[in-house]
Amino acid sequence: MNKIKFVFTSILITLNMNQITFPQENKNKLFDDYLSKYIENKKVPSISAGVLKDGKIQWLGVKGIADIEDNDPVNIHSLFRIASITKPITAVAVLQLWEKGLIDLDKDVRVYLPDFPEKKWKFTTRQLLNHTAGIRSYKDGEFHNKKYYSSVAEAVKVFEYDSLIYEPGTKYEYTSLGYSLLGLIIEKISKLSYEKYLIKNIFEPSGMKYTMLDKQQEIVPNRVKGYEKNFEREIKNAPLADLSIKSAGGGLLSTAEDILLFAKSLLEGKLIKHSTFNSIIKQTKLKNGNLVDYGLGFALGMEKDSLKTISHTGGGTGFTTMLLIEPENKLAAVHLLNISDRNLGLPSIDLMQIETNNIEVIPLKTLSDDLMTTYLNQGIDSSITKLYHIYDNEANQYHLNENEAIYFAKDLLGLNKPAAAIFYLRELIKKYPKSFNVMVALADAYYKDNNNGLALRHYRLAAQMNPKDIHVNYMIRKMSNK
Repeated sequence: MNKIKFVFTSILITLNMNQITFPQENKNKLFDDYLSKYIENKKVPSISAGVLKDGKIQWLGVKGIADIEDNDPVNIHSLFRIASITKPITAVAVLQLWEKGLIDLDKDVRVYLPDFPEKKWKFTTRQLLNHTAGIRSYKDGEFHNKKYYSSVAEAVKVFEYDSLIYEPGTKYEYTSLGYSLLGLIIEKISKLSYEKYLIKNIFEPSGMKYTMLDKQQEIVPNRVKGYEKNFEREIKNAPLADLSIKSAGGGLLSTAEDILLFAKSLLEGKLIKHSTFNSIIKQTKLKNGNLVDYGLGFALGMEKDSLKTISHTGGGTGFTTMLLIEPENKLAAVHLLNISDRNLGLPSIDLMQIETNNIEVIPLKTLSDDLMTTYLNQGIDSSITKLYHIYDNEANQYHLNENEAIYFAKDLLGLNKPAAAIFYLRELIKKYPKSFNVMVALADAYYKDNNNGLALRHYRLAAQMNPKDIHVNYMIRKMSNK
């Protein structure tokens, strides 16, 4: 059978950073040093993280600023938006109802939600859990939704009359809105609100004292502010977003400690039986026989057809998160960041490496950020000089690949500096002469600079490398018809 892989679902623990072995007693210092280096090298506002082993939280750590405007430092009780780590929690709640015989995962969802409009095809609770039900993802503006929905039922009205985008069971398409239906099923079956059900059946049994729904309009002590970076790579406030549109798919606030307590209870069989847990960690099988590395609410990290990890990443407005679990070794790691950005790495994997191998792990620096700093201070010539210096002398300190190098050019275009981007990309293509992505970036830069002749030439060169690329073919047709 074929296997469908996804970037965020194929998490295997590998190292691509400097490693130095240390005695076991220095492990907490290694964790603390990692957070300090992470803040320094990634240039993020703050991080909260922790590691669980054999039912015990081995370490919790925080570093940085929760609120830059007030210079308020983050602490272990600071509440981060955990984004899609909410999904495993919702999935466990649904499976609790299944254990009690209150729902059948493979029955038509409308058995439990008869008011939900009938669609062309029937779909099941299981298909909602594994993202194969055909429910659409966000439309424009919904990810950064600003409207308040007073209930899960009201949020479901956003998409209830939309058609399914494919026949259920034939494709995997990730959707947070689909999890809103799971939240509604929890409410209909339990006769409790989604939030009250979680408090009674997930949070309290796990000892999770701080986790709650993110209610944008309420005053919430210790709630962390979210950030992003602009084209100059400066930290800015993230857009306002009300998470009530996706409470069950990405609407919780929590701490690193609480997330680890959830993982602990899950591994110990306190929330669902071990036999039920085994159903979570099975790959999803599509109707054509292909396998998807996503179970019921968790991404699956497979190694030679054997399960290595289960996990879930989260990316919200101003926040990036991850929960990583090694079930066989009863290990878990979590990280929560109050920024949404590219190339943040996966600190949870790094922390798991420190715990498992007792080694120093140094977070890699971000090439595009450092090139932009040089450009703003000294100009494009100095940026190119720095590029060569980094590749020749500091390659082990940076995350280096063609896409990371291209980000700097895209930032220049965002700043309306096409001439500088072209100058830089003409140098970069010497390093990656066979790179389709660099060739397209150079064509885009020429187009932005109104040099249609060179733009079309480079789009055609790119088409020779990848004849099926949609963007390249569109641009060739567009420019050829002028």
